[in-house]
Amino acid sequence: MCITVETTADVVGCPSCGVRALAKERKRVDIRDLPCFGRPARLVWLKRRWCCADSDCEQKTWTEGSSHVPSRSVLTVRAGAEATRQVGALALPDAVVARELGVCWWTVMDAVELHGTPLVDDRARVGHVRALGIDETSFLSATREHATLYATGMVDLDDPKVIDMIEGNSPADLRRWCAEQDPLWLETIEVVATDLAESYRRGIAGHLEHTVRVADPFHVVRAANRVVDKVRRRVQSETLGHRGRKADPLYRIRKLLLAGSERLDERGHERMLLGLRRGDLHDELLGAWLAKESVRDVYLTEKVGEARTLLNKAIVGCKSDEVAEIRSLGDTLERWQSEILNHHAPASNGPTEGMNLCVKRIKRAGHGFTSFKHYRLRVLLHAGSVTWPRRPSPPRIRTRAPYSNA
Repeated sequence: MCITVETTADVVGCPSCGVRALAKERKRVDIRDLPCFGRPARLVWLKRRWCCADSDCEQKTWTEGSSHVPSRSVLTVRAGAEATRQVGALALPDAVVARELGVCWWTVMDAVELHGTPLVDDRARVGHVRALGIDETSFLSATREHATLYATGMVDLDDPKVIDMIEGNSPADLRRWCAEQDPLWLETIEVVATDLAESYRRGIAGHLEHTVRVADPFHVVRAANRVVDKVRRRVQSETLGHRGRKADPLYRIRKLLLAGSERLDERGHERMLLGLRRGDLHDELLGAWLAKESVRDVYLTEKVGEARTLLNKAIVGCKSDEVAEIRSLGDTLERWQSEILNHHAPASNGPTEGMNLCVKRIKRAGHGFTSFKHYRLRVLLHAGSVTWPRRPSPPRIRTRAPYSNA
């Protein structure tokens, strides 16, 4: 759909000296607007050129402009704003939005940068943060040229939203981000929840020492589950000489071993014990399972004193075990003892894991990113709780309720 538009102004003053300008020829400019009736709309703007009548004026000539069309832009303001909303809030791929508008994908991305950057940089978007969650997600998969590249996200745990995202997951990257923040804003943070990555503990040192650091229960229990898996694979390989197969006794109970004991019914307990009796000849896997359950018991109580007692028993039991994987779990629990007990403070890294799902949704929509700048912008537009400009809502068509004989 093509629509020709032009201005009707006849009297225009020179922007430099104010002398009445002289009209010259019109120049054709093609602009894309919002789709109309399901088809891309193209505006043909016959832009008028003006010249100053004063020969001494330095302005010479100029072309008229409009607040509805940014300078050197292919999209109108409303089309660019709507494209930003669809790419950001709805997480649609650039190519889909570009196809709907009848432009190239980089034209849409230019509009997203133009309209989305002010929304992301708005100071009111972040506001006061009491509890901060830190976690990493993969940005680029490994290739021949580089290893897997990661991005670290900062999440507000009270009002779940992505505050910021930085490239990398090293302590230096996190320290650099903390150094760029307002010290007064950092002082208002009371709790920091992370996984069991030593890089995060070193990264926040010096900037967030005043906070209560919490190790997320999900990652603590996952570390114990990982030990169970490692011992099961090793015992299985040493006993049978191959990886797990469908009929192998330990492979058949692999999911039962990772489930909480309180969630297993009588039949599940019998199946697990039978598999251990047949495949775990030296009770190594049974010891790993008991160590995992001792870690889970720490989170079954609400009292800090009882949790400390249970955690100390788990550490002593793991460090005195003969299996190397279980002793390694005991060392990990000992290093993170204070952070694990701080879980009973009102903070959890669960909202961070929820925001990671939004981040992965952006990755799937983009089919991979090579520019971290674009990746960060799209993530913050989608999961950063930006304040979108209000737009008129479409009229609703109301119909009568269906007639019923009941």
